[in-house]
Amino acid sequence: MDQELIISPNDKKQYSLTTLPNQLECLIISDPNTKISGACLEICVGWLDDPKEYQGIAHFCEHMLFMGSEKYPTQNDYTSFIQLNSGSYNASTWLQRTKYHFSIQNDAFVGGLDRFAQFFICPLFDSSCIEREMNAVESEFNLSLADDQSRLWEIFVQQSDPESTFNRFGCGNLLTLNKPDIRDQLLAFYDKYYCSSLMKLVVYTDKSIQEVGQIVHDIFSLVPNKGRNKPLHLDNPFRGQFPKVDVVGIKQEDYLFLNFVIPNYEDKYLGQPESYITHVLGHEGQNSLASFLKDEGLVTELIVGSQRLNDKVSEIYLEIVLTEEGFQSYEKVIAFVFKQIEKIKEKGVKKEIFDELAQIKHLEFKFKENTSSVLEYIEKLSENMHKYPKNHIIYGEYAYEKYDPQSINEILKYLNPNNMIIFLRSPNFADEKDNEDFITEPFCKTRYRKQQISNSIFQIIKNCNNLKGVKTQKIIDIFPPNLYLPQNFDIIKETDDNEYPVKIFENDYIRCFYLKDNQFPICKGSYGIQLFPNQDFVTDENERVLFDLWSNIFYSQFEETLYNAECAGISYNLDSAYNCVSFKVHGFNDSILRFYKDFIQYLLDFHKQPKNYVKKHIFHVQKDDLEDRYENYFMKSPYDLNSSYWKCMVYKTGKFMKEQLTEVEIKMNDFISFTEKLFKTVRMQIYIHGNISKDTALNLCQITHDLFSEFSQPNKSIQPLQIMKIQKNQTFKFEKLITENPDEPNSGLRISYQGDQSLDPTLLLYFDLLNSIISDPFENQLRTNEQLGYVVYTNKSNRRGIHFFNFIIISETKSTKYIANRIDTFLQDFLAKDLAEFNEEKFEKVKLSYYKDQSQDFQNMNEKFKDFWNEILINQYDFDKKQKLKERIDSITHEKFLTFVQNLFKDSKRLEIHIVNKRHLDWELEHEEKITECEWYNDLFQLN
Repeated sequence: MDQELIISPNDKKQYSLTTLPNQLECLIISDPNTKISGACLEICVGWLDDPKEYQGIAHFCEHMLFMGSEKYPTQNDYTSFIQLNSGSYNASTWLQRTKYHFSIQNDAFVGGLDRFAQFFICPLFDSSCIEREMNAVESEFNLSLADDQSRLWEIFVQQSDPESTFNRFGCGNLLTLNKPDIRDQLLAFYDKYYCSSLMKLVVYTDKSIQEVGQIVHDIFSLVPNKGRNKPLHLDNPFRGQFPKVDVVGIKQEDYLFLNFVIPNYEDKYLGQPESYITHVLGHEGQNSLASFLKDEGLVTELIVGSQRLNDKVSEIYLEIVLTEEGFQSYEKVIAFVFKQIEKIKEKGVKKEIFDELAQIKHLEFKFKENTSSVLEYIEKLSENMHKYPKNHIIYGEYAYEKYDPQSINEILKYLNPNNMIIFLRSPNFADEKDNEDFITEPFCKTRYRKQQISNSIFQIIKNCNNLKGVKTQKIIDIFPPNLYLPQNFDIIKETDDNEYPVKIFENDYIRCFYLKDNQFPICKGSYGIQLFPNQDFVTDENERVLFDLWSNIFYSQFEETLYNAECAGISYNLDSAYNCVSFKVHGFNDSILRFYKDFIQYLLDFHKQPKNYVKKHIFHVQKDDLEDRYENYFMKSPYDLNSSYWKCMVYKTGKFMKEQLTEVEIKMNDFISFTEKLFKTVRMQIYIHGNISKDTALNLCQITHDLFSEFSQPNKSIQPLQIMKIQKNQTFKFEKLITENPDEPNSGLRISYQGDQSLDPTLLLYFDLLNSIISDPFENQLRTNEQLGYVVYTNKSNRRGIHFFNFIIISETKSTKYIANRIDTFLQDFLAKDLAEFNEEKFEKVKLSYYKDQSQDFQNMNEKFKDFWNEILINQYDFDKKQKLKERIDSITHEKFLTFVQNLFKDSKRLEIHIVNKRHLDWELEHEEKITECEWYNDLFQLN
């Protein structure tokens, strides 16, 4: 390990930072315990470097590099090699960076790395791929056409100086790229910017530093160093441009965006002045702006963040989701924002706030766990190599070493109304969009109106400390100290030989599992609790809506506590599912124990006395928010709609959202009555995992038991999950016409083939092996060759022991009926040709690859907890499933596998979900209702 590179004392990996003869900087990471290797290369070139006449060319170049090289000329050689070795790959382009990365099994890493390196050594830029990949960029652009956030970004860009390099349409489409000389321009762009001295490489593998260092040297030293300087963008794109912009939204949501352009403070990272500002302004705990505005009934969400825009400037932004009252009074909301800013200035920069931020960041670094994703880790480090000095590549984001009130006060000066851009987005502006003062954004075609900020806004900001008609008793001030910050970091000495969770307590209504984690000896733990309350809401549609509303209101009223927990390094998830409420938490032992007890106590207090917690105006705000959420369901992308309708069809109790919309008109008394009875009967499961003694776990179970002691629920009252049963050679179809969103250009199709119901994990192996051999040819044929869409893939899913194999395509060019025919043709060819050529030698290689994939051990405590917790959530308790899969892989012969595949598709049990765009409608829809005429599988995993 290089001494200059600062790493966590809990990090056992070896690191080496080296510079190749061609000035390409490489960070090599050796982890003997990993079963997955990976590499990420980031180059400091992006959208801002696009020539004005060829906007999107940086993104287009990213696409074209996948299309073969001199050494590996076959167009899908790289992607096929990665997928056949249980890997994954991707790339992305942003303002000033383009990133390429892949992961793969260890023994195939060198082959993957060599193919990957050819992107930067000798790409072909094959003329035959130009049109096809331009269409792929067009498809990617069309995927975001109906997304309000993507549309707003393009309007934000349009507000910048037209001569600034920031004023670029980074995604690109056929309008900007389909030009006769595009290949010549592409070659010129690549030659100008793809230079080794502008690249940073991160490599992660099980090999030794010396071995992989030599491999990297031999391969990547061939990347040409053209002597290029890093492209710099040193202008302020928004100098003098501070308007108010009204934007026509698609979804039933009213948004207020406030943007403040500030100098770039990246070189001040040791003091993190931007993070201090966003933390104080975006805090959601006691005395915070967010808590005040929510209780006032003006907003439902407030997010504050910062973002680098170029080498000279960044932005601090506020994203605020307005209520109906908040939209009508948006000027008042802006005034309250400035009241908070003035309060921060008045009270002065607080060292104790910086110290809190520093404390949790330093603890996170000191007790840093391995990442669950090699790709995420190396992506972050490649970005850090461009951002921080060499010794701080890993440590930089955790630094918080230098309290810097001067820089914080400098930033605060930029948070003033004369340096503010206001975006107000709402579907309400649709009634005005044809007015002369509305103009059209050139790419997404969004209508918007640009005005100078009015005097009334400046005036209300000036009087922000004297606003009248405030309803809430909450105040805007500096928040108090965080009581969840950990103080005790002891490691439990108690020994426990159990490898898997064990049941330590059970009675008629509570079941507790426990595992002391000896594999990851750090001062952290994880708790999970699953509650099965009164089950009427499972079958009664009105109660289902009340349950959704209960989830909204409970979360909103507990939000101050949740936010403090998050600031103390506690991660949590509160989820209301089909027939239960589940809550899981992970963090330092000292913190999560207090937080868990507070959660349980609050849950019961809220249940017993809801009138004390729910104000009438908050009830109406949350009810309106739920209704908007239901209506926005129909504005989702065809991809999301397809997934939702698939679940609706597969589950017997699945309901259409239009049915829930009819039940939203509920009264506050209905909600109070529902809340009071929800936990009058309850069944629960608890799992306690980590650096926790058995006595502490038992005590926690006992505390939970005692708190819920007045409630009980027999097993039989828990509603089972029933799954659609499709007979052999039977096809069910559902068709949904997109009528609610005229801006959506895409259609979506999912075809699912159902397997048999089985508790035998061997069946999972068959589906996994099938996916490993069919995914690449499916994508290559229907995405790359036939250009049916940007989203083209296969996957498998498991619902209560019933497996499905899925083909998914989202297309802006073809109807779902046409796509279904093309999938059928692909399957016929696959069975006749690919499967026939899939000999025993190839099969054994795939099995070996799968075995190695299953041999990957847990990377951290939370990953291990989640795996075991999921087994508890579905009542299966198959904690050693990974080991069973490894042991049973040899039982699958080549002949058995071929028979399985043939039977799955030829004796097909098939479900088709068509989400149909009106412009693709070339047949009369006949299957628009929920499928009910089928049989249903009984739930094998019902809680007993």
